[in-house]
Amino acid sequence: MVTNEKTSSAPRRRDREKTEKVILDAVGRLILRDGLSGVGINALAREAGADKVLIYRYFGDLDGVYRAYSERGDFWWSVEDMLEGLEDAESLADALKAGMRRHLREMQKRPVTLAVIAAEPENRTPLVVALEEVRERRSLELMKRIAARFAIPQEADLPVLTGLLAAAIVYLAARARKIRVYGGVGIRTDEDWSRIFATIDAMIDGVLCIPAQGRPKRRKT
Repeated sequence: MVTNEKTSSAPRRRDREKTEKVILDAVGRLILRDGLSGVGINALAREAGADKVLIYRYFGDLDGVYRAYSERGDFWWSVEDMLEGLEDAESLADALKAGMRRHLREMQKRPVTLAVIAAEPENRTPLVVALEEVRERRSLELMKRIAARFAIPQEADLPVLTGLLAAAIVYLAARARKIRVYGGVGIRTDEDWSRIFATIDAMIDGVLCIPAQGRPKRRKT
């Protein structure tokens, strides 16, 4: 009797997992097509081809859908994604440079995430809040792992440095979905990003290697 119960529960579990995936996939399509304001229980049920009763049963409510979606591996990079290959870095500067490039690649693979980020300031939806929580948690864990491997100069405020650079990369990547330039600088092609990363590399080297009082003054033009 116990064996039969276990056997019969397996298909139900697989059916539920399949339905949950269909619903969460539909969330991404809605965001890309209609924006954050286009996501609602009725619209989600239509897009997924699922009864909205199942949405409530599996996720509780729309906030539960958002929380589940934010935890998906394809919504934000994992710490393991970012650390892959960084063990070959010979210095903290090299690790940060490689990490910023990987950060861009991981973001460019996630158009839904970029769409949510672009709408963050004006749409304080539960999905936006959930994204922030995932982003903060994983970013802090990543920096903790990097700090455990490399010595950090006392004069370097690493959280500020990485936060500013990572935020700039995300903003430009989100903008590049629809706009080619920012402040006269191209932000869409590989050549554009090579130019951007040349300056990012210089900023990392400057913060980590040159004390503030020893940096040359900018020449007046």
